[in-house]
Amino acid sequence: MEPRWYAVHVKARKEKAAARALGERGFEVFLPARIERRPWSDRVKRVELALFPGYLFVRTPMSAARRVELLRSGHAYDLVGRLPGDERIAHAIPDGEIDSLKTLLATERDLDPTERLVEGTRVVVVGGPLRGVRGVVEEAPDGRRRVVVQIALLGRGVRSLLSADDVIEAEP
Repeated sequence: MEPRWYAVHVKARKEKAAARALGERGFEVFLPARIERRPWSDRVKRVELALFPGYLFVRTPMSAARRVELLRSGHAYDLVGRLPGDERIAHAIPDGEIDSLKTLLATERDLDPTERLVEGTRVVVVGGPLRGVRGVVEEAPDGRRRVVVQIALLGRGVRSLLSADDVIEAEP
């Protein structure tokens, strides 16, 4: 069985602990996070926050036994996309969605999470630091373009502004 990416619903604000526990059990874990500046009484502190609160991703060849092991970690509620009565363990996330998200995070740009899917033109960025990212282009309120990388199974996405030198072409 080939390893695939799955979304895991975990305890809110315990994503790091869940990622650590699942990693110790042999799961390949991806916890997308962003840095926010938060004002404290005497300073401004940089805080790392989960990009999708309450969720993380694991890559594994999923089986019933592997799912049970995941749930026994004590941090995971269940896999996202599991339907009662469905013979499949869960729906896998396409590798391209995770790859695009990783590329976006690697650029260290400002990210704006969205809790809904965005409609628009599906594109592939073919130039600049976002080369290879697949997503949807939308126009920001200030008129600038931004790319939205979406995780369809979660119904969520992440926005980032496109540079002037980024070239976009429609997917075939």
